[in-house]
Amino acid sequence: MDESNILEMRQIEKSFSGVKVLSAVDFSIRKGEIMALVGENGAGKSTLMRILTGIYEADAGDIIYKGNTIYFKNAKASAMAGIQIIHQDFNLFPNMSVAENIFLDNSAVCRHGLVDWRLMYRKTRDLISSIGGDFDPSEKVSNLTVQDQQIVEIAKTLSADAEVLVMDEPTSALPENEVRNLFAAIRRLKERGVSIIYVSHRLNEIFEICDRITVLRDGKTVALARIADVDQTWVISQMVGKNVGNLYPKTGSHIGNVAMEVNDMSGGTYVHNINFSVRSGEIVGLYGLVGSGAMECPQMIFGLGRKVKGTVSVHGKNLHKLTVANAIKNGIAYVPADRHREGIIAMLAIRINLSLVILRRISGFMFVKGLAENGVTADYIQRLRVKCKSGEQAVTFLSGGNQQKIVIAKWLASDPKVLILNDPTRGVDVGARAEIYGIINELSSTGMAVVITSSDIDEIMGMSDRILVFNRGRIIREIKHEDATQNELLAAANMEIPS
Repeated sequence: MDESNILEMRQIEKSFSGVKVLSAVDFSIRKGEIMALVGENGAGKSTLMRILTGIYEADAGDIIYKGNTIYFKNAKASAMAGIQIIHQDFNLFPNMSVAENIFLDNSAVCRHGLVDWRLMYRKTRDLISSIGGDFDPSEKVSNLTVQDQQIVEIAKTLSADAEVLVMDEPTSALPENEVRNLFAAIRRLKERGVSIIYVSHRLNEIFEICDRITVLRDGKTVALARIADVDQTWVISQMVGKNVGNLYPKTGSHIGNVAMEVNDMSGGTYVHNINFSVRSGEIVGLYGLVGSGAMECPQMIFGLGRKVKGTVSVHGKNLHKLTVANAIKNGIAYVPADRHREGIIAMLAIRINLSLVILRRISGFMFVKGLAENGVTADYIQRLRVKCKSGEQAVTFLSGGNQQKIVIAKWLASDPKVLILNDPTRGVDVGARAEIYGIINELSSTGMAVVITSSDIDEIMGMSDRILVFNRGRIIREIKHEDATQNELLAAANMEIPS
């Protein structure tokens, strides 16, 4: 074992039902290092980390930790050894306090079999402050922001003396300003000698926070490099096995007349007197921090908001009532941010999912016309290059990128004039992102008006012809594609403005 490594995984093999998922994978990390682990969905990242943390047993290979070959029977065994994982979905009890969550399985705060509450609160406060948190240990977890809940998850691992910490998509639910705070906490962990395995699809974050990068492709280790020695283009080519070119290709679409206009829109506590328009062939990005109105405004346009005031018109025609039915009828399509809860019915076939919005068009005498339905299914599988066995395959068995294509295809089948995409590549790997960006640009080149909201600032800058920056429910800046910078967008999104 390389003496600089705290952990090595050598020649790891794993198969499920005869299908090989990992093939002779090598992985290592040094003490106090932040190692990126990247690959497309299905590359084997999650399986490798589950083997490391005792959730799965490897078919072959060795795990060498602090100089000793070791095998973990379960996640508790790996945690006791100092290897812990923070999953994308937090493992917290919302109705319990911060301190209770952190020391739930820890006897370090017990005296004579009883909980020493003063000691527990003091240790909790010390742990939280050591990684940049500042909130009451007695506060219920349900009352915390997502960022503070993440701090609680990290503090839990530190209370158990974690030496290797796996972070799985740690920023997927965080706005840009809170990502900065998380990175500060990660750097503090590094200073303490904690080794961090950082699993993420967001390459800009990897280049900011990580020291080295390991790339998996098709269940194999294909590359290991220092971050300082490579660029994003190289990483993407290693992940997908080919050069995908520019991740954000601008096709130079012809921008025509106004396709959709929003006037004096207000609703709830998030949106106040919003006015903007999007033209045919144009991609307009809406950007803002959580609660700024950037994510809520598209929902209101599509009729999903409550007590919404204002008007929306499509090609000059007013939607007299802001309802989902009116939006669809007038040519507005909406791709939601959470495809699993709002975009697909996972256990149903691709064919059925694609037909949901256009049932009236492909039905007659209360029955769906099979030929019409199959024709639509085959057409959009081909047009969006969906990787599947057939239209009868359940959507749940598709990769994240292909599931997202199904959500987009479902709405394109309604023949919209305006396409609204809310966080269109959340949880999607780089190869699928490039394909989705290509689809969006193809649509705009045919004259479709597109509105994008995203928590990924690079996505907004890369894809948009114009960016509207939201702050406290209002649009306070309009920035052209060629003038957009991260600093300018963040400054506008964080600007102090009167209530």
